[in-house]
Amino acid sequence: MRVTTRRGIACALFSLMAGCTAYWDPAQEEANIISPGNFKAGAGQIYQVGALPGKDRTLYRLFLRMDATGHQFVDVDRSTFMAGEFVELTNDGRVLRLSGTSLNEATRKARQ
Repeated sequence: MRVTTRRGIACALFSLMAGCTAYWDPAQEEANIISPGNFKAGAGQIYQVGALPGKDRTLYRLFLRMDATGHQFVDVDRSTFMAGEFVELTNDGRVLRLSGTSLNEATRKARQ
């Protein structure tokens, strides 16, 4: 296999992988923390996601490895987060997605 063929395959795989981090629905960018007040705001990485079935609806528990405050978990109302993603917990009770943000902004500018 020639070097240019390998490069082409590597570029195609990288593009495919980068495309998997994009999302088109703005509602996927954030979620609401169900039990506000029981968390410390800051940035961190999700290392596990679990479902908590309830009477009215299913909640989702995000287990986080925080940058400054160790480990914590929060219960959210949306299932759009996956392990390995970087998020920020805000003081007003939201979880904001940080990974993939620049790719989404770049594709929005290209479509306009």
